[in-house]
Amino acid sequence: MSKNSPKITDKLFFQRYILGISRSSIHDIIRTKKFDPEIKWLPTRTYKRFRADPFFVQSKNGDFKILYEEFFLKDDYAAISLLTLNEDLKETCSKILLDTKNHLSFPFVFTERDKIYVFPESSKSGKLSCYEYNPELETLSFVRHIIELPLVDSTILLYRDKYWIFGSVAKENKSYELLVFFSDKLLGPYQPHPTNPVESGLNGIRAAGNFIIVDDCIYRPTQNCENEYGESITINKVTNLDENYVYEEPYMQISINKNNRLNNNIRTIHTINILGDYLTVDGKYYSFAPLYKLLKFFRGY
Repeated sequence: MSKNSPKITDKLFFQRYILGISRSSIHDIIRTKKFDPEIKWLPTRTYKRFRADPFFVQSKNGDFKILYEEFFLKDDYAAISLLTLNEDLKETCSKILLDTKNHLSFPFVFTERDKIYVFPESSKSGKLSCYEYNPELETLSFVRHIIELPLVDSTILLYRDKYWIFGSVAKENKSYELLVFFSDKLLGPYQPHPTNPVESGLNGIRAAGNFIIVDDCIYRPTQNCENEYGESITINKVTNLDENYVYEEPYMQISINKNNRLNNNIRTIHTINILGDYLTVDGKYYSFAPLYKLLKFFRGY
């Protein structure tokens, strides 16, 4: 590819994240280290909004509910929305659940004692906060602030009677540092791990989804941003986790198979989450839209 190709692509193609869902076994993916499921992509008809960071939430009537980041291009910020799919994986409705007018993303979901808690990324506010999701009313209600730090894409794991938060902070050189915290209670208070920052870099640090447990082993999906943001996913295997030492190592890579016709116009992937035999992902979708790009230039967004 010539050096000018990316510039031409930027001028002629509109790039946005869209969501996808697939019936696939995460156990098979982890055990075989192969990722090429049949993904049903859900592109939106508008260029004004993106959808990214999907997480499954509880549903009582057999359909699929997905919390996700809804990004408003013109206003340059995002809210947390809820997408409903029927049993045929067709979208039936979507609605905004949480809009603080301050960028929100990565609505991490944790269920405990029949309560569903959501910890969206709100790093621009400088805090990690917790909300409770009501599946009957489909609402999010503020519970409390958890950690007073600008953490990005935090995930929580209950392991050996302690709650572990893995979160990252962005550095000026566009890399990330991994910070780990632990507590006896889900809602804290949390202590910082004595080895913080545990790791740093552009690959294998920032979370790309919830922890995955296969054959009693812990796997942590992370983003690979070495060449571009959200280029692919690196699955780390957590080999030690206690109050003295945290260690994980790269286990496998997840990338979009561009030769699969179902992935037409999808270039990258940067989130993966699981519900039973289903998985949901997001991907960067390229649309040939030179006229829209021209209008976008003149309108200034």
